[in-house]
Formats: sequence, C-alpha cells, structure tokens
Amino acid sequence: MVKTICRKRLKFKDDYVYLNRNMIIDPHPNHVHESLLKTFKAEDLTQYPDLWRPYEVLSEYLGVKQDQLLITRGVEGAFKQLYETFNLDEKTVGVTVPTHTMYYVYSDAYNTNFVPIKGTAPDYKITVEQIKESVPELDVLFLVNPSSHLSNCFTDEELEEIIEFCNTLGVIVFLDEVYVGWEKSSYIPHLDKHDNLIISSGFSKMGFPSIKTGWLVTNKELKKKLESTRNSYEINYFSCKSLEFIIDNLEYFETLKKRLLEVKKRWIEKLSSMGDFEVYDSALYTLRIYSENESLIKRLCDSLYAKKIVVHIEDKVNLTFSVCMNKEIEEDFFKAISECK
Repeated sequence: MVKTICRKRLKFKDDYVYLNRNMIIDPHPNHVHESLLKTFKAEDLTQYPDLWRPYEVLSEYLGVKQDQLLITRGVEGAFKQLYETFNLDEKTVGVTVPTHTMYYVYSDAYNTNFVPIKGTAPDYKITVEQIKESVPELDVLFLVNPSSHLSNCFTDEELEEIIEFCNTLGVIVFLDEVYVGWEKSSYIPHLDKHDNLIISSGFSKMGFPSIKTGWLVTNKELKKKLESTRNSYEINYFSCKSLEFIIDNLEYFETLKKRLLEVKKRWIEKLSSMGDFEVYDSALYTLRIYSENESLIKRLCDSLYAKKIVVHIEDKVNLTFSVCMNKEIEEDFFKAISECK
C-alpha cells in the first residue's frame, strides 16, 4: 500500500542560472531545434503515439533485443516501475549516495527501509567490500554508476563481482546509468551474464531532460514482470519523435559532449589554481568543491547566488555544480569565487 507523504513542487526564477540540477544548461543551436520541430507532423496529433518505431531504433541503438527493453518516463520512471511491480512494503533497499531525491521519496511512499551507502570524505569512494557488507540485509540494491559528483566509479569487473555476489543472496541490482556516455561506458554488453540485473538510463543528461525519456533493459523474464504495470503508452508522441531524433543525430551529440568536457577541463584548471579548497572531477560535466571550512562553502554559495547563479551545498562541506559553455556565465562564476578568497 502506498503511504501518504508530503510532496512539494519547486519554483524556479526566470533570470537565475541553475547549475545545481545536473543537466546541460546551454541551449541547442537553432538548426537543431528547427530540425527537431520538423519531425512533428500535424496529422499525427490526432492519433495516440506509435511506440513500435521508438522500440526498434532504441533497441538497435542499445544493442539489445526488444523483449529485454522497456521504455520509461526517464530513469525515475524505471525505478518507480520496480517499486510498483515488486512488493517492497517493509522490505529493504540499499542506495549509493548522494543520489536522486526520488529514491528517497519512493522508498518513503512505498514504506520501504532505505539504507544509504556512502563513502567517506573527501573523495567519498565507495568500495566493493563496502557494498558487500550491506547486501545481506537488502532486497534490492540501487547502484548509481557513475555518480553525478564523484570522481570514482566502479569498473566492469567490479560491477560483475557486486552483481554476482547479490545474485547468490537473491538480491536484485538496479544499475542506474543515467550519467554513462561521457567518460564511462555502459555495462549493457554484459547484461546477459546476469539474471538479477536491471540497467536503466535516458537522454536527460544529453541535453533533453524536457522529454522525460528513459529505458530499462533486463532479462526477458524480469522484463515481463516489470512490463505488467506499465502504462498503455509509455511516453507521449513528442517524446517518441525526440527519441528518434536524438538517435538519428548522434554525431551532433558526440560533438556536444566533446566541447563540454573541454570546458570542464578548463574549469578544473582555473578552480585548482585558486586554492583554499579541493576540486574533484566526475565522469560527466559536473564538478565538486570540497572544504572542511563550512563557512567558506557557504560564502561561495552565497556569492554565486548574488550573481544569480545557483549551485548546491552537499553536507555543508561540498559545493556541486555543472559547468557550461556560456562565457558570460563562466566569467560571473569565477568572479564570484574570487571575491570569496
């Protein structure tokens, strides 16, 4: 039974830059926008969305069979599907943290015991042995790899060890790969080795969070169970066409990734030269500033906010944010940081 919990909706200011949301804030070029709009046909608007084509192109893109694939409303929709399908009432889930807020929300709503798995400062590295220590008390392990603001991530060999260990104890592993594709490749090529593995990802971190399009892949039997509670149409027409558009234009997105990672490298060099704090990389376009001086972290956050740049404070000693290609924003960002030295 779903428990009644309090939910709130965030409101964002139009003239603020939100670097705290783990997404690309730079707009796509006009030609990309115009090309996407041309894929929307007026005659399609009076019909329900056709999911056959998205399943065809996505299964080919991922290199999996269609009977292993379920399209979802983002990665959030994928792990919500797991909560809805399996009875996790009073069961226990382990989640590597920091992580997406909705893991906490669904665990609370579905009356599930939530066990956070966290590394220690300053690098917050989570080890295989640390995971194994938690597994015996779990029913499901939610493993976010790579994490949004941690420089380390599990190798394919480490993932195989973790998943096989979980299998010996009957624990399902949900591998959240929403941040894969930047500096870490997917574990999907190894999917068929495991009977207890669900892998999920989406297109939100490629600059399309608005379409809320994701997927999960797993073995045929688990997919059948998870599909039992899906909606009649997994995503809407515009999300279907956007999914096809992204896959048809992968060359553009690879160029976008390369450019943004070059910007990240420049930001790391500039921040590292400023002292007073440590700068930590990630496997995508996000960075983390660490200092045990809580007052400094708070001042940095406030100084950036004064310039209408929003970042996130984690555990009072970490400042996390995405980089961006906008030169004006970059100048304001580093000016705000310099003013706090």
